[in-house]
Amino acid sequence: MKNVKILFTAIVLSSVQAFGQSATDGTSEKPAKGDFGFGIGVDYGGFGGRVNVQATPVLGIMFGGGYNLAGFGYNVGLNARLSPDKRVVPVLLAMYGYNAVIRVTGSLDVREIYYGPSLGAGVQFKSRKNPKNFFNVELLVPVRPSEYENDLNALKSIGVQFTEPLPVSFSLGYHIGF
Repeated sequence: MKNVKILFTAIVLSSVQAFGQSATDGTSEKPAKGDFGFGIGVDYGGFGGRVNVQATPVLGIMFGGGYNLAGFGYNVGLNARLSPDKRVVPVLLAMYGYNAVIRVTGSLDVREIYYGPSLGAGVQFKSRKNPKNFFNVELLVPVRPSEYENDLNALKSIGVQFTEPLPVSFSLGYHIGF
């Protein structure tokens, strides 16, 4: 619990400090209040879109939704842009929503979506012409629910064959700032 309090205090203090800083390149461009993007990954709901609203230049609130091959998937969460004034921005995120899917076709039709928390880290590559726009690449670690593992094992026991899912997932998208 002590570590959580220290981490929370550090994030709050860094966001207050970053909020008071001016842009490093000396331009008078106002930072984006948020962004909207299209992409692929659990934070985009599968194949879909994601909206980020910046509460401060460092901390943002996100919502993503899209089609994940079994239905509609969504995620909501927080992101922290560690160096928001740089052209290459490291990002940390924590979210809750869809993070696994089982889809079986053929004589057995199974479409299940599983929900749980996911943590991730990534990088935003800002455009030179308009720094409010950027490419987003992330590595996500889903905390999949036990019912997902139970359902996988049940399907294996009746002879359904499939490749094992990776313990991590990746995300790629393009965002336009507003």
